[in-house]
Amino acid sequence: MSKMQKMRKSNLDLVKTIDELKKASRENDAPIWKSIAKKLEGPSRNWPTVNISKIEYNISKNGKVIIPGKILGSGSLSKKVTVSAYSFTRTAIQKIEEAGGKCMIYNDFIKKNPTGKDVVVIG
Repeated sequence: MSKMQKMRKSNLDLVKTIDELKKASRENDAPIWKSIAKKLEGPSRNWPTVNISKIEYNISKNGKVIIPGKILGSGSLSKKVTVSAYSFTRTAIQKIEEAGGKCMIYNDFIKKNPTGKDVVVIG
């Protein structure tokens, strides 16, 4: 690949999500959204996969967490947390909702937390 060529993602939904994260970063002066966008721009094999048990250990009750990758359902969750990630497994969604938490896509999460205050990034 020459220097003039630019690597592009072929998933249009992912490209749109990255653009919206960058836009939210500029508009709200929140560097957290730009860092998530940068992570998603890289190869998907480098995206983190996070288990529910890691969220249980690192996040306090009623906490907000964002993962620039995938959430897996291994472990248990006893706290009510709001989680945003690029993708979730079925068991992860089930365990988060059983604990009283919410699973959100990035766009909805940004609307609820435009400045990124009190949001923890795992991964």
